[in-house]
Amino acid sequence: MRSSVKRQSKTEPKFALLVVGVGQVGSCWLENFAPQLPASAVVTSTHNSRNPLTLADIEQQRSQGRIPLVLDLTASEAVSRCYPDWIGAGADIVSANKYAGAAPREFYQEVKAALEKHQRQWLYAATVGAGVPVPQTVRECYEAGDSVLRVEGNFSGSLTWIFQQYRPGEKLSELLRKARDAGITEPDPRTDLGGRDVAKKLLIVAREAGWDFALEDAEIQSLVLASSLDDELDAAFDHWRLTTYPDATQFCYIGRLQADEHQQVKASAALEPVSSDSPYAQLAPERAYFRVWTARDPDTPIPVEGVGAGLEATAGSVHQDVLAAIGHYSNR
Repeated sequence: MRSSVKRQSKTEPKFALLVVGVGQVGSCWLENFAPQLPASAVVTSTHNSRNPLTLADIEQQRSQGRIPLVLDLTASEAVSRCYPDWIGAGADIVSANKYAGAAPREFYQEVKAALEKHQRQWLYAATVGAGVPVPQTVRECYEAGDSVLRVEGNFSGSLTWIFQQYRPGEKLSELLRKARDAGITEPDPRTDLGGRDVAKKLLIVAREAGWDFALEDAEIQSLVLASSLDDELDAAFDHWRLTTYPDATQFCYIGRLQADEHQQVKASAALEPVSSDSPYAQLAPERAYFRVWTARDPDTPIPVEGVGAGLEATAGSVHQDVLAAIGHYSNR
């Protein structure tokens, strides 16, 4: 006589999403993507500088049987400094904030050590290329034992949007204003023009290849050529263009990474003229294009392309990371 064994049904995990930052990216995600969350995940709270996320908020969700998932949708260095404590309190993190990924080596390693110790997740696809998977491609090559030799691409979605449309005779300031109004630049466009944002992205990608460098060592061209962003900027940029590349008609702000045999990394970014046969020449303004060269086939780069600018693309990348974080538990 066959005995019957009653199997216990598996309890599906439940997730509490705590959203830090309700600016442009945060508002876009909450409005357009949060309604698409699976039934197991709910947004339990939103936070800003006047209502900061506390460890008690995270611990409360754990005490109620939910897995806390913190979404850092800010551009705040101070917020990123909370990551080790959030991880220690039991939270996974999805980030659109570049500061932790491009932090000084000591703090970056502190975050990674906390993740290892507490077995938590940190997903940050939105920090480079609005989710175009160049960090993932580099990491996959590195983890497969295929050494990355160099990486190149238009790392700034905002500068790509501007310069894919700019032609000599047009006003750079007008395109910059349109980009700012569309939410493509940072609130202060000098952040984009200065190239510092690109330097952070270069460092985030470099670390996926097992490389590291100090941000101050990156050779980054600043396009903050005037104290104001109106006619004064136009005059300064036209002078630079005519002095440096008088015959160029199209430009792209291109970032590059390369390591020598001693793993010394050279990181650079500059506005360069592009010819009609360049892969950057025919890109739509919102597209990002990268190439990754590896030791396995050093003559044939791996192309990585996709939508690389705009609030929808960034918020959509955040959402993909949220689903991946949830799926990590659901598939165990």
